[in-house]
Amino acid sequence: MTSHPAFTVIIPAHNEEAVIGRCLATVLRDAPEGHKMEIIVAANGCDDRTVELARAAAPGARVLDLPKGSKTGAINAANDIATHFPRIYLDADVECGFVTLAALANALCEPGVMTAAPAIRLDFSRLNWLARAYYRVWLRQPYATAGKGGAGCYGLSRAALEAIGRFPPIIADDLWIHTRFPDSQKRYITNDAEGRPVFTTVHPPRTAGEQVRIEARRQIGTAQVRQLHPSPYLAEHDGKRGLGAALRSGVSPLDLAVFSGVKLFARAEANWRRARGKAQEWTRDLSSRQV
Repeated sequence: MTSHPAFTVIIPAHNEEAVIGRCLATVLRDAPEGHKMEIIVAANGCDDRTVELARAAAPGARVLDLPKGSKTGAINAANDIATHFPRIYLDADVECGFVTLAALANALCEPGVMTAAPAIRLDFSRLNWLARAYYRVWLRQPYATAGKGGAGCYGLSRAALEAIGRFPPIIADDLWIHTRFPDSQKRYITNDAEGRPVFTTVHPPRTAGEQVRIEARRQIGTAQVRQLHPSPYLAEHDGKRGLGAALRSGVSPLDLAVFSGVKLFARAEANWRRARGKAQEWTRDLSSRQV
């Protein structure tokens, strides 16, 4: 196996008892004996069995039991006790193997590399036809094909973390990270040095209705980053330019109509939340967490 530097994997988790065991089992499944990976599960605001199950699934991991539910607060707490660089941040509902994590760590040790992200594989097995149509178009969007969001995993070099400091209290931590640095300082990795595939497996919302709720959260998070943390690199995440490219790439007009419809309904949902002062409430998909 290709050698790898010591690195830390941070997994923020809020009431993730349904998936935390799967996440940790995937991380550890192919890890060689004597690996140099530190795992920190930053459980935050949990009132379920997340902490208990995380400790059982990964006895060697450090499991925090933080009272306040905050993803970025949990990341900061984990960063405070982490001992290695690079740092890799992994969503608890995403599957990511050791080969992928080690490849990200190697890339982040290259001179000038600030962030790295893996390719994404979507599990379509339990999606209804509307959700499948949405994601057929989503996969053709520039931000998806270039690894700028949606993989549930990204890494930061020591220099990157020193540059950004602590994570702010925002919804879209991944967007904030991906818009702090130019493309020349990012790596999108699809294979490691031995040619093995590098990817995460993401379980999307199973219905278009659930996707509307998650897309509304994404739109609120994007607006928050634009307002509070502007960046010249935000334009790279603008989805409007991707619709024409997706149609030219061969997606069906019906799929494109579903994709556009979800975006429109999500915009209405986001506006509704703002009007009622609920914009900062964390919304997540529970349908994909039924393991």
